[in-house]
Amino acid sequence: MSKRTLFVPIIDSYQGKYLNFPDIEQTILEDIAEVTLYKVSCAEDLAGKIDEADVIISWHTIPLQKEILSRLKQCRGIVRAAVGFDNIDIKFAGQKGIPVCNVPDYGTEEVADHTLALTLALIRKLPYIDQYVRHEKWDWSAIGSVPRIRGMKFGIVGFGRIGSAVAKRAQAFGFNVAFFDPYVPSGVEKAHGITRYETLHELIESSKVITIHTLLSEETYHLIGRPEFDLMTPETILINTSRGETLDQEVLIESLTRGKIGYVGLDVLADEPKIPEELKNSDRTILSAHSAFYADESLKELRRKAAQSARKFLLDQKERSLVNECFLNFK
Repeated sequence: MSKRTLFVPIIDSYQGKYLNFPDIEQTILEDIAEVTLYKVSCAEDLAGKIDEADVIISWHTIPLQKEILSRLKQCRGIVRAAVGFDNIDIKFAGQKGIPVCNVPDYGTEEVADHTLALTLALIRKLPYIDQYVRHEKWDWSAIGSVPRIRGMKFGIVGFGRIGSAVAKRAQAFGFNVAFFDPYVPSGVEKAHGITRYETLHELIESSKVITIHTLLSEETYHLIGRPEFDLMTPETILINTSRGETLDQEVLIESLTRGKIGYVGLDVLADEPKIPEELKNSDRTILSAHSAFYADESLKELRRKAAQSARKFLLDQKERSLVNECFLNFK
């Protein structure tokens, strides 16, 4: 009796367009598994296609919730090809005995660079002056008031891999860097030579630039809501390269429209790819289509590391980046 070929489906969406052909994944897995790419519009399109999966590689947009996960017959693991994993019901997967991992370290440099690019562009009013010049005018004073960067308080919400990489870059520009993160150990602030705030509100009240670097979870959903926006000022610059729903987008739009906050740089939105007209038409926003992660090298790195994690699951090897270990129930 011949040995069954292991099966690794890769789930992508027509909206995401991350993969056209799974060549990198096949190179890493072809000696032990068959790799198949499914481009679908919604989770229902997966019915009957991935039930026999041994490991799943999941890209953005398509949710893997209880209805889909309950049909999996022999899945050894799910790899979320990203840092965030909010599209997967990790608790139910754990209860079913399926470990879920992410790829937490890819693209750290790109997201950190993108965060600083948005920040600098808004402080220096580059979108505005660019449009001014393109209308055949050349007058530096049209840019209006511009603050000096050196010494400006730069507040980071979430001090993990990306948050700390952002801090390093912000320090190089002369920002006075601070952070809020109740989950990092004491002394991290001393190692980085920055200020730590014990509450989110203290950080917001003290910072001119506020940048978000948290995963999306029940705890961080609308982490920045009306009470937080009410602490901001017309000089506040708000940057989000994490997940759109970490901000209350309705309150954000209201605060921006009323002039309660100054400028906003958004790489992510609450209901991508829908773009609210108020954000699209404002001259105090920069929108960047969830591209902060992207560089030619980072996308290849992500695909390679996701496939390597899938290989570990197939070979019953230890995976360091589990996100549902506390829910796992092996039977």
